[in-house]
Amino acid sequence: MKVLSLAFLTVGICLLETSIAASTTRAFTSNNRRQTANASSEVLEVVQAQVPPRTSYANPACKQTVFNHVFANSYGIPYVGTYGPPKNCNFTTTIFNLSVTSSGAQYDRLALLFFDDIEIWRTSTAMPGGYDIHFEYQKDMSVFDTLMRGEHKVIFDLSNVYSGVYTGAFNVTIEALYYNDRYENFEPADEIYPISALASSQNISSVMSLPDDNGTVSLTLKRNVKTAVVSLLASGNSAEEFWYTNVPSEYVNTFPSNPGWLYGYSPFREVELLIDGKLAGVSWPFPLLFTGGVDPGIWRPIAGIEAYDLPTFEIDVTPWLPLLCDGAAHTFGLKVVGFDNSVEGKVGTVGENWWVTGNVFVWLDEAGNQTTGSIIESHLPTPAFSYHPQVVTTTSSNGTVSNSSFYFSLSAHRSLSISSTIHTSSGSRSVAWTQELDFLNIQNMTGLAYNQSLAMSSTGSWTSSLSAEKSTYSYPLNLFSAYVIAETSATLSSVYTLIDRSLIQKIINTLPYLTGTSVGVEDLATRQNASSMYYWNATIVQGTDADTGTTQQWLSYSGEPGIKGGNGVKDFSRKLEEVDDLWTMDESAFSTIDVPATVALPLVEGEPIV
Repeated sequence: MKVLSLAFLTVGICLLETSIAASTTRAFTSNNRRQTANASSEVLEVVQAQVPPRTSYANPACKQTVFNHVFANSYGIPYVGTYGPPKNCNFTTTIFNLSVTSSGAQYDRLALLFFDDIEIWRTSTAMPGGYDIHFEYQKDMSVFDTLMRGEHKVIFDLSNVYSGVYTGAFNVTIEALYYNDRYENFEPADEIYPISALASSQNISSVMSLPDDNGTVSLTLKRNVKTAVVSLLASGNSAEEFWYTNVPSEYVNTFPSNPGWLYGYSPFREVELLIDGKLAGVSWPFPLLFTGGVDPGIWRPIAGIEAYDLPTFEIDVTPWLPLLCDGAAHTFGLKVVGFDNSVEGKVGTVGENWWVTGNVFVWLDEAGNQTTGSIIESHLPTPAFSYHPQVVTTTSSNGTVSNSSFYFSLSAHRSLSISSTIHTSSGSRSVAWTQELDFLNIQNMTGLAYNQSLAMSSTGSWTSSLSAEKSTYSYPLNLFSAYVIAETSATLSSVYTLIDRSLIQKIINTLPYLTGTSVGVEDLATRQNASSMYYWNATIVQGTDADTGTTQQWLSYSGEPGIKGGNGVKDFSRKLEEVDDLWTMDESAFSTIDVPATVALPLVEGEPIV
């Protein structure tokens, strides 16, 4: 047997798309293959491994329920309520505890939490599989301290459809826990401005959908800003949910006898922050896999990385203060672009729809002082791409020529830097923001694209005058899928899947660092390795008892907490393993562990070595 070259190693996936009342996910329906095995447990706990915000949640200074609501037929009908700070309570730290239960069959759903027009948390649900599930997640909201101390309209948008076999309603509770922790230096942002649709007055979420929406707001900052940071939140949905498996648009119809299977606009995505139309920084996003992605059984009871707390990316815009502190209005815009080989610069639009928002966090100088400074200097070349496609054809006995396989590799590199000198009450200082980013995506498709492999690597670093430390990250992703599509509903279709991916960071987490909840570099490594076999047909929407799967996860963290007195998390680790929806390992400790690296999944004659 011949082992394929490295160019064909590892794995990609193109998932079936199912649309329910405009809420689309390229994912299968839920899978209750272990319903009988779980009968002895009343509720299956679905866990996203996370670094806990503190070592103990005991003895809060006060607590209150932000809201409790059942989302059944809730598409386009968010929960709307009011938040007010606790009375007669001294606190610094605010922890939100999200707790969700569901029973029945349902898709995974995206959910967005807004205070007025400011998005403060984006999450997604576990996917119920015909039996009761529960999940919870704790998020430190202390970087939003200025919001936690005022009154706001609460909008929680969890668009769910409740009909036919999809009877899984989501009962959602968010409880706020407040602690009067002692910090070495607690300095939350003085003001927070939204980059959003500003639609809260209509009792709907203010998320913007790109590329259709304008993605731009006009903001007037105070003249005495000393530090400013923009936090970006962006996630692909519908045909963009699995953007990293997409192909260059000119190859969408490579396999005409399998139409609609491939999505276009390439697997490269860049989220751009624009100030007055000029580039201020970018995010090359983390490739998310929600709990309905690939095979739902893979993510039950272990949810995907970042599934309950979608990641943000922070850009230091302090170098822009000489412009932003002039007392005039300035535009802050968000844009998502992909690779397009047919246009100049190779940067083009993307498919529908990317949901994006941003927040501008501002720290103020002494009252009455105006921040001034030098003209902004920048180095902003467009991304450099390398692109190599190859289609292999076969000729049948009657002379018909058809495409038998499609391979391509796409790499990208970008560097940017923005700097200026600003003058505040404490004197003059040079400020700068720099980024270096690299991307590689290799895909190979055979069998009318029913067999797909993908290997992707996204790495980057940034430096800022806010800290002397360089921050680095890496997102390796290896996927494989092999589909057998039944000709009739009397026969089961199937997909065999392998997934190996990691999130590796050694960063100054900008907002916690400036707020004081973290005082140094945070080192995080987590890896998920999964394999599964999934079956379905037109009548068996929840899988069969023949479905099997194994998921493993390692997580290790070390950092320097700002909390003094023992409740800050310095080190933490967790190791999880499940087989066929049943726990086989769950170990955690306030210490670090070795996390094995994500590796390529070599193929032998078109099949992975298992």
